[in-house]
Amino acid sequence: MKVVKSWIATIGLLSFAGLAWAAPDELDDAYSNLKEATTKKDLEQVQKWSAETSKLARAFVAAPQPADADAKAYKERLEFAKEVDAYSEYSLGFMATQGLEPAKVIHVVDSLIAQNPKSKYLDLCSGVYIATLGKQGGLAKQLEGAAKIVAGRPDQEEALLTLVEGYANKSPDRALGYANKLTSVMKAKPKPEGVPEADWERKKSMMLGHGYYYAGVIEGVDCDRNLRAALPFISKDQALLGTAYFYLGLSNYQLGKMTNDRTKIHAAQQYSEQSSKIPGPMQQQAFRNSMAMKQELGAPVVRR
Repeated sequence: MKVVKSWIATIGLLSFAGLAWAAPDELDDAYSNLKEATTKKDLEQVQKWSAETSKLARAFVAAPQPADADAKAYKERLEFAKEVDAYSEYSLGFMATQGLEPAKVIHVVDSLIAQNPKSKYLDLCSGVYIATLGKQGGLAKQLEGAAKIVAGRPDQEEALLTLVEGYANKSPDRALGYANKLTSVMKAKPKPEGVPEADWERKKSMMLGHGYYYAGVIEGVDCDRNLRAALPFISKDQALLGTAYFYLGLSNYQLGKMTNDRTKIHAAQQYSEQSSKIPGPMQQQAFRNSMAMKQELGAPVVRR
């Protein structure tokens, strides 16, 4: 609610009702109705007035400056119209996070995407939208929704991660492209306004870890660079860590065999041994790989 009040205070200062060339001013009325509906969390009215406010604001921005308009006043009014249009998007994103029924969450976010597929306020609601799609329609609906978001917002990290994970087994090439895009986005993306630094760093680390992890696993024998980059970010996620060490073992072993480099094989054995100590689907095979590599290196083999 503090965010809503901040918007109201900020935009309210920019209202210039009474300018001769803008009366009667439907935009001020629509905006006032939208503010009230958003404050009351009245979804039906928010959707109605968001669409109307945006339509009026965009019409003003697109229209030529009247010949008799004061230049300074017109410029201020133009900025007001742009801010109001942005608020109309915010109101939809905000409502999607207010514990609505699943069908309403999907509908309101779809409305936001239709209103502006590039809206920065998709960051407010992409996570709940994708999760809701998963509960309502499974992975297929999640992928469809994530693709819809990425079409307008190619830097939207929740949507990118959904596409990475969703296509990892179905279409590895597509997943790899999204994984590389995710790591590129998260390395360059600044902290969003209003998000605490610690929260952003946690999210950034998680996104980078998953991006590097999936890129590394999908690349197979060429995974060494990405998986090593992933390790610091996934160190507390035992499921990912065990798999990462497993594939690092395979990758380094293959590289060592191809280049006749025993140091690579030694590194492969150590990665495999680390994987074998982490409970999970790779544990037993990692142990067998580690023992075989030790034997190949001429080291004593400990039977389990």
